Amino acid sequence: MTSRDVKIDPIKVPDVECIIQEVSDRQRRKNNIILYNASENVLNNRNDQVAADKELVSELLQMLDVSVDNLRTIRLGKFDSCRTDMKRPIKVCLPDGDIASKAFQRRQKLRTSDKFKNVFLVKDKTPMQLKLYREARQELLTRKAAGETDVYIKYINDVPKVVKAGKPEN
Repeated sequence: MTSRDVKIDPIKVPDVECIIQEVSDRQRRKNNIILYNASENVLNNRNDQVAADKELVSELLQMLDVSVDNLRTIRLGKFDSCRTDMKRPIKVCLPDGDIASKAFQRRQKLRTSDKFKNVFLVKDKTPMQLKLYREARQELLTRKAAGETDVYIKYINDVPKVVKAGKPEN
């Protein structure tokens, strides 16, 4: 038997590359949060817009008892001057993942504020994480349409799973 006769099934290089890229992308995004439905002031100057967004985010984080000295804000999506009611999401880049986690854990405090009660704070997710969530959401809708009750999406080890209420999951 020669070395050519032995067939070893190696891990495919593209699969390994995808995994490494996903892990790297998650590490990079762990310092970020996304704010949805935050008011957007239409200002003439881009610098004024960035300053207004930073002020809004600083106020929101202060309400969550999260103090941050340097943060970066980026409005996601294209600006449409024809739409006055537009509220593009804000990506908030924080200096530390612990700060982002703390803000995420305290996000329910926003519901008690008149100014921020309609603002939703979420973690910055990779395209793969979004795909997994969409699949879990579709499974949830299918199961509910089939008559199942007390099912919901629960994150187990950062993976969304559809589980039945009261049933321990492994």
